[in-house]
Amino acid sequence: MSTDKLASDTSFSLSSAPESATSSEAERLVRKQETALGYRIMASWGWGADGSGHITARDPERTDAFWSLRYGVPFGEARVEDLVLVNHCGDVIEGSGEINPAGFCIHAPIHSTRLDVVGAIHTHTPYGTPFSALAAPLPMSSQEAVAFYGRQGVFTGEEVNVTDLATGQRIADALGTGRLVVLANHGLLTVGTSVASAVGFYLNAERAAEVAVKVPDGRVISPAAAAQTHPSVGDELNGWHIFQWLVRSRVGDPTVVN
Repeated sequence: MSTDKLASDTSFSLSSAPESATSSEAERLVRKQETALGYRIMASWGWGADGSGHITARDPERTDAFWSLRYGVPFGEARVEDLVLVNHCGDVIEGSGEINPAGFCIHAPIHSTRLDVVGAIHTHTPYGTPFSALAAPLPMSSQEAVAFYGRQGVFTGEEVNVTDLATGQRIADALGTGRLVVLANHGLLTVGTSVASAVGFYLNAERAAEVAVKVPDGRVISPAAAAQTHPSVGDELNGWHIFQWLVRSRVGDPTVVN
């Protein structure tokens, strides 16, 4: 769904779903718009104010390359024109500028390993980072956590500053087929079949971490109840819907990224 459609759409409802792109060019634009909006959503909470964070979007044609924000652009000012395309070697092949090197080392192996992943997001947040110091999966102690039931992993390595692809591959291995990987002593990372769902589920992960940090001995939802609830909160469409709400409530006019 393009930002033009999102900006004028007054019929956003429970039945809303992303529209199929009519061409690779149109799909590329949607992914780039969602990426720029995702950065602005992060900035609305002050996440990434020090440059620590990255969102990537797989290109629909050059599928071994991904788009990300060029280094130096404040997240709250991200625009489509500020994104650069980076190949699997770390070379910028479209646009000008550099990207966060840790972003490349973490995200490139994930995109290479998980061909279903279109979007990935990682940043350092008020609850996700402290929770990650436990080097443990999110407990099923909230509705938001159930979105990750059976779909999370933990990277227990001590490489809190990821500077090489080998470490990034270990992170991809820890993620496995899941949606969330907790990077020990570092933070959270979520992926999705769209940039929108990856960002939406990142908020879920941060909220779940908040519950775990504030109420560490809270009641844990039983496996049976979590398994029963997961389909209603853990579908990719749920993440997409959360993103639509975030654009409306945290950004306002989505065309600001164009």
